[in-house]
Amino acid sequence: MNQAITQADELTAPEFDVSERSFDAPTRRTPLRKRLFDVTIAAPALIIAAPVIGALALASAWTFRAAPVFEQTRLGRGGKVFRFYKIRTLPTIAPDTADKYQLRSLDLPHFSRFVRFRHLDELPQLLLVLSGKMSLVGPRPEMPTLADSFDPRFVRDRLAVQPGCTGLWQVSIRARNLIGEHPEFDRYYLENWTLRLDAWILYRTVLAMATHDEIASVSDVPRWTGAKPR
Repeated sequence: MNQAITQADELTAPEFDVSERSFDAPTRRTPLRKRLFDVTIAAPALIIAAPVIGALALASAWTFRAAPVFEQTRLGRGGKVFRFYKIRTLPTIAPDTADKYQLRSLDLPHFSRFVRFRHLDELPQLLLVLSGKMSLVGPRPEMPTLADSFDPRFVRDRLAVQPGCTGLWQVSIRARNLIGEHPEFDRYYLENWTLRLDAWILYRTVLAMATHDEIASVSDVPRWTGAKPR
């Protein structure tokens, strides 16, 4: 897995120009604080989650008779592509580039429905946080083919910062749709980032995983996070 991550460093997606942004991203001015925040939380979280990841990998391998870790190419900061990892929850016949609307037509086993509903298939991404490819919180890394269908300015803004395992869009009811259909969540995060906002999003992520309690809009973000009111 580490070898695959290293090889992905050499891949780029030059068609996405991130030299000009429509906002001044706070995350670009304070990368060290955010990185320390990520490592401090991700390292112990990965240790705690390791047995769960192992059990899910065994269950996935048994269910699908295939490699339990699914790899996909996603866009990272600056337009660089990297290997993105998830626990396999889809049969091998499912298209690698299918979006969530296309996946809804698949008849998935109970294991897949449970794991995807609780987002447990995302746990291997903690390794990508420690390797520096992702942050705990940030815009969701997207497939290059799907990003092509989004507004170019929106894509450029998202690629100006480190992608995240979770974010405002992910803890909202709009996560049932595509990211590009509700850009207000990522834009709000990019324009209002603080460590307090990251901490609140992580709390909401755990809450959503446990109870499926989701926010309705960016106006649900509390003032104490330092974000501007909407």
